Amino acid sequence: MQDTPVVEKPSTPTLEGTLAALRESEIRLLSDIGETIAGLGEAAAEDRRRLLDVAQDLRDMFFLVVVIGEFNAGKSSFVNALLADDLLPSGITPTTEQIELVRYADSVTRKPEVRLDGIRVWTHPNTGAPGVALVDTPGTGSVFQKHEQTAKAFLHRADLVIFVISAKRAFADTERLYLELAKHYGKKIILVVNQVDLLQPNELQEVRRFIERQADETLNMRPLIFMVSAREALNAIQKGGIVTGDPGGIEAVRAHLRGVLNQAPPARQKLVAQLEMAHHLVTTHLETVQRRADLVTADTNKVRDVQREMEQQSTGLNTQLKAARAEVDAVFAGMRQRGVQFINENLSIRSILRNPDRNQLQSQFQEVVIGRALRDISGATNGYINAVVDSSRLYWRGVIERLNQLRDLMDQEVSGLDAGVYAEQRQNLQDAIRVAEVELQSYSSGKLVAELQDIFETNMNAFRMSAVAAIGGVVLTLLAIAAPGGVIGAGVAATVTLAFVVGVPLGLIGGGFAFRYYQKTVGDARKDLNSRVDTLEKTYHDSLDNLTQKERNRLSTYGAQFMTPIFSRLEVLADRYTAQGTRLRAHLDQIKTLRAGIEGTP
Repeated sequence: MQDTPVVEKPSTPTLEGTLAALRESEIRLLSDIGETIAGLGEAAAEDRRRLLDVAQDLRDMFFLVVVIGEFNAGKSSFVNALLADDLLPSGITPTTEQIELVRYADSVTRKPEVRLDGIRVWTHPNTGAPGVALVDTPGTGSVFQKHEQTAKAFLHRADLVIFVISAKRAFADTERLYLELAKHYGKKIILVVNQVDLLQPNELQEVRRFIERQADETLNMRPLIFMVSAREALNAIQKGGIVTGDPGGIEAVRAHLRGVLNQAPPARQKLVAQLEMAHHLVTTHLETVQRRADLVTADTNKVRDVQREMEQQSTGLNTQLKAARAEVDAVFAGMRQRGVQFINENLSIRSILRNPDRNQLQSQFQEVVIGRALRDISGATNGYINAVVDSSRLYWRGVIERLNQLRDLMDQEVSGLDAGVYAEQRQNLQDAIRVAEVELQSYSSGKLVAELQDIFETNMNAFRMSAVAAIGGVVLTLLAIAAPGGVIGAGVAATVTLAFVVGVPLGLIGGGFAFRYYQKTVGDARKDLNSRVDTLEKTYHDSLDNLTQKERNRLSTYGAQFMTPIFSRLEVLADRYTAQGTRLRAHLDQIKTLRAGIEGTP
């Protein structure tokens, strides 16, 4: 065909009235959606760019029928066949390097206008209808990676996708990829199997069934399939004369396109098609946000489990402490009883009159009253210490195990979490695990048991020495009272003047007064014993309380330094995802409302 001089620039379809207002609303909505998803990650940033591309396309308002397919599938020849004109270059090498956009116009331009974005713009009256543009994209799967990227980068702008497949290479991996991508964008898709002239007649149905099965099984798609030969259609046109029938099967495709375009004005269909794409993108990102929210919820629950274990551990310490103190109190109660019984039996008037041996009494007191108590208290306190150590070991092992699980879970979720927050969270977890391991090692060393045993042994030795010395002093005092000239019970009201060891007053007068003094001395001995037992018991209580408080402090300090920050950051993430989900759901409602308005417009 000879070149036709350029008569006019391709005119941009104009919109008026309600549809024009709806277009402006859609442009604003697409921009708002782009802003909402801008912070959702790298993929979301790309989708924002796509939405802005589509918003710009809405100002041109050409209904874009985008032809895509693998290199050498015959896309350019197919577009030429649709135009019934040998307009675009075609051949066995990758002739289409840029996007070729053929706009509707009354006249043909055979020298394209190259836009700033590299798209080459042609015009032709056979695009299908006013306001319709055919787009030829570089071949996918070609040796030129840039060509494939160019095709992929334009796919989202399509209002209708015609995927051209070679009859001899049906359903390559890249074709599945691009069909999946077109489906992801919510595009209307038809499949065109080109080059059927290369098949034997008995192969046509076999290829068709294969493609139908592949589309259904791998992509869950059931698109319309047209079997064509663009070469046969162009050959018939180039021969000139009246073309009868449907050489190459191209007229069936044209008829389908006419039917699609007759369903509603192309401008309205374009508005609906791009809303559909926006709907798919928003839905996809909403699912991503919800998945992230679910992951954070799962992580938060794991942190709460650790915090709950801390509370249970603290409660368990209270229970163990109460039981240990009760056991210790029982030991001291027995020691009191044995001590009072010892005083009553060995410091009676009859015993004193037999002039007891002080050293022997001290030895008996230590053996009967103290020796057994020391063993019993050691058993009770060591049992508590061991219980605390064992439970603490078990607890910290549990903390480490749970935190490791949480860390592993976050490792699996790395693609679903914000990169910066993920890195910070993982470092927090690493620190928490490291400190928990240090805590565990502190119990494994046995240092805690040794420290408390030292405290108990020191306290008991001090008690033994002071209590034995006190008993010895009481014996001396009573022996002084029972000395010649001051015998108790003789009935003599004589004055007894003796020098008592350990603070006995001089000049006690009368046996009755001496008897009363004896009673006071023995009573004071009992009180002194009880006081000393009270003091010793308190030291044991304090030691056990200090141990328990130290454990509580470990738990609270660990929780404040490590678990609370992790939990707080997870809460921040949860709030962020909740807010993002709310905005995305609001956009879905806006899309629904706007679509109803567009489809209700004549």
